[in-house]
Amino acid sequence: MKKLIAISVVFALVAGVAFADTANGISVQGWGRAAFVPIRNVSAPQTDGKTADGAEGENYAGVGASWGGDKARIDFRINGDSEFVGFQTQFSAENGIGIEDNMHIWTKPFGSDILKLSAGKISDDTLRGKIGNLNGGFENFVMGNPAEEDQIFTRFGTYNLGDAPHGYMLSSAPIDGLYIGLMVNGAQDPWWNGGVAGATPAAVAYQYMQIGLGYQIEGIGHVRVQYLGGWSGTLDPTNKDQMKYFASYGEDEDGNPTYSDASGKRARIEFAFALTAVDNLLIDLGFRYGLPLEIKDATAYSDGIGISLGANFNADALGIGARVDVTGLSAYADGRGVKDDDSQDGMNLVFRLVPTYNLDAATIGLDVAFKLVGDGTAANGDSKEDGYNQLGFGLFVAKGLGSGGIKAGLSYTLAPTNKDGAQGSGVFQIPVILEYAFF
Repeated sequence: MKKLIAISVVFALVAGVAFADTANGISVQGWGRAAFVPIRNVSAPQTDGKTADGAEGENYAGVGASWGGDKARIDFRINGDSEFVGFQTQFSAENGIGIEDNMHIWTKPFGSDILKLSAGKISDDTLRGKIGNLNGGFENFVMGNPAEEDQIFTRFGTYNLGDAPHGYMLSSAPIDGLYIGLMVNGAQDPWWNGGVAGATPAAVAYQYMQIGLGYQIEGIGHVRVQYLGGWSGTLDPTNKDQMKYFASYGEDEDGNPTYSDASGKRARIEFAFALTAVDNLLIDLGFRYGLPLEIKDATAYSDGIGISLGANFNADALGIGARVDVTGLSAYADGRGVKDDDSQDGMNLVFRLVPTYNLDAATIGLDVAFKLVGDGTAANGDSKEDGYNQLGFGLFVAKGLGSGGIKAGLSYTLAPTNKDGAQGSGVFQIPVILEYAFF
């Protein structure tokens, strides 16, 4: 069986190379990244700025993807294309060979982009934020979990809409510059299931739909707006008809309603504008608002407001990339249905700056990140005093190598610090990042 799979993959790769340059046929593409760290020093942990007697630092080494884990990302894609029909697949060997963001069939009934129908596992980047990682993975070592393109504006993806991995999408580009998309899938797996127990009700499938549009204003920029479905508004836990589609809704032995926390499946709206009118400068600004959800006389949730700004500027050899991401403005969870409850989460702000200079033989750069988490508010209105700040910085050298590149440098991330001093450990690393891209 393993030999058969290997032969099939080789045949597909050969076919892809043979047809990659034809208007209609099979193409093979791929992208991957591996990072290794020959030395990672974690300093002795601190509490309130002091190191405990006898505490020592530790040294580590390892390999993985830049965003974490202990395995490299090896990605390859086999796609079919013709005037009216095609398919898109994407595989990854990061955690064994598995399906990544795409595994779907598409059709264009009129042979144009005026209508496109897709079904399967879908990821569509047409409206996605235009500025993601500023430094090709190196920023993960300066400070973890850097915001990507979706933080500015979320791409169409079946994974946005619940637990089911497959769905369908209708998209249209009826005039130059305009793009409209609608994506639907189920919140349960299996979502279809022939109408038997376990199938997703139509009401739930459409409640989780994603619908958005974007318009390219020639010479000015790209405006985008969308709705990502989920729970919102006020729900009455005593109303079974209203609550029957709520996550894990049921009854206890006395007939009282029970339900799970739906905080991870709340609806939101997003707006973004990308400025492209200035030569050598790209700015993309995104805004998201989490629609509040309240369980009457019990609990309430809100993801609050998020604002993300990304910018890239290039002038000859000089380049500057910057991002500011703010999340959790006016966010809250639990207890808001209780009288006189003023609980609220603190704001989370991350600023990143990456200036670079191209020396022809290689590019050198600086990577700086600063994180600030504000104090939350307790139910009685007092500050929780749980805020902190953190700083990370690094120096790197990058060199392009045809269909890929290599990047290496030094990074240091300070321990988080609150009003009482440093909490935790500082981390020094020597990351080396290898990347390929065949498109």
